[in-house]
Amino acid sequence: MSARPVVLVVVGAGPGGTVLTERLGANAAEFAGDRPVEIHVADPYPPGGGRVWRLDQPDLLWMNSQAADVTMFTDETVRIDGPIRPGPTLCEWGDVEPGRFPTRRLQNAYLSWCFRHVADTAPEPVTVHVHAGRVLDVTDGPGGAQLVRIEGRAEPVGADAVILAQGHLDVTPGPEHRRLTDFAAAHGLTYVPPHYAADTDLTALRPGEPVVMRGMGLGFIDDMVLLTEGRGGRFTARPDGRLTYHPSGREPILHAGSRRGVPYHSKITYELSGERPPGPRYFTPAVTKELYERRGPLDLRADLWPLIARELAWFHYHELFGAHPDRVALPWPEFEARLDALVDQGAELGALVDEGVPKGEDRLDLDRLLDPLAGERFEDAEALQERIRAYVTADVERHADPAHSADLAVFFGLLTVFGVLVDAVNGGRLSARSQAEEDVGAWLHGVFGYYASGPPPRRLRELEALSRAGIVRFLGPGITVAAENGRFLARATATPATADARALVESRLPS
Repeated sequence: MSARPVVLVVVGAGPGGTVLTERLGANAAEFAGDRPVEIHVADPYPPGGGRVWRLDQPDLLWMNSQAADVTMFTDETVRIDGPIRPGPTLCEWGDVEPGRFPTRRLQNAYLSWCFRHVADTAPEPVTVHVHAGRVLDVTDGPGGAQLVRIEGRAEPVGADAVILAQGHLDVTPGPEHRRLTDFAAAHGLTYVPPHYAADTDLTALRPGEPVVMRGMGLGFIDDMVLLTEGRGGRFTARPDGRLTYHPSGREPILHAGSRRGVPYHSKITYELSGERPPGPRYFTPAVTKELYERRGPLDLRADLWPLIARELAWFHYHELFGAHPDRVALPWPEFEARLDALVDQGAELGALVDEGVPKGEDRLDLDRLLDPLAGERFEDAEALQERIRAYVTADVERHADPAHSADLAVFFGLLTVFGVLVDAVNGGRLSARSQAEEDVGAWLHGVFGYYASGPPPRRLRELEALSRAGIVRFLGPGITVAAENGRFLARATATPATADARALVESRLPS
């Protein structure tokens, strides 16, 4: 009599579900012994790409990662329990230039191949079953089993374990979104709540009419592309490397604003000049554990932010001193030792940096980096347009220049901080307020996304050209939107200018 199989259900067949399926198969002998393993993967969208990376979306929508950064397989660089099972990177699989930002359709082709490869090469006795339907319910069954009911399947799957790997989920609209939806319906307006651009019909946004775009992250970039080049406009290159936009006449006028008033930082397109800093150094799991044991539940901003800022400073200056010694005034061992010995994170660090780093452009100013227009005021809307265009141009140029490779070191520092912060959350060391989604979640999205997960530089050059063409009008930071007198009225804190529109788009992804 053959042994009863170990049955696992993975809910979601996008990249997360694909990696989980591969790792479960690779480690099957460890957790199942000689028993066969059945892995059931359920998703209404085709496996590999799933919903976000599905095939049926415009070629104009790109990844915000370079091809060189994309792989679905382990190799000798990965530190992980379980066997290493190499496979091709996106560059190797598709013969793609490493620095290219591929289309999401190309990423779909790669991910679809990856899932088929994972399923076809799963080690015996592992079998992978794909169910093209939503999981409707998971309930307790006999003997500790989980009964998984899948759309289109008469009988539930009895599973030993269920893994939820849906990634991005639909979100029930909150009170403000419901209020604005009702206001728009009552006054014949257009309101688009937080959304995924590929899932949303934007045809209600009329040519030539003003549209308030609330949010300037990756969701805004997708909407911008679909409402401009996606409506027949085109860009041409100028001799100075900038772009000129030629409208089709079918574009709405996009009044864009956000809390910061500027788009996410341009993706960095060079490599570190020096060695990647080992870390973490100051913000470590051991430190957060020791703090928790002394102080009790920790506050993200009061207790952890000073450590995070010091960690990011160490990453930044490690690269600056190692890769650009001609731009510093102290030996690195002395600077590092004094950084280690700091007591006052503010004044002492400022004095040390003033002494060791002569140029302001080489110093890490986190406040300015994370909120570049803070405190600035503009007499009129045109002055604001010029300021933000200049900011966007400078940001793209800096993030393409390896002379500023310390910026990339801060990116790696943020990756390190992210891991330590997740460990603190999972360890229950944060206060209830800090652990809540609106605190930790907002911080991770707001800081990490803004600095480290921005758009391809080409997209920001396009934004600058659209501004010069009058298709995009910047509202600035601190945007608020009032629904009054049958219209949407947008205001911001940095300028007296306003935008009055019959359409409001929450140009951001659902939380």
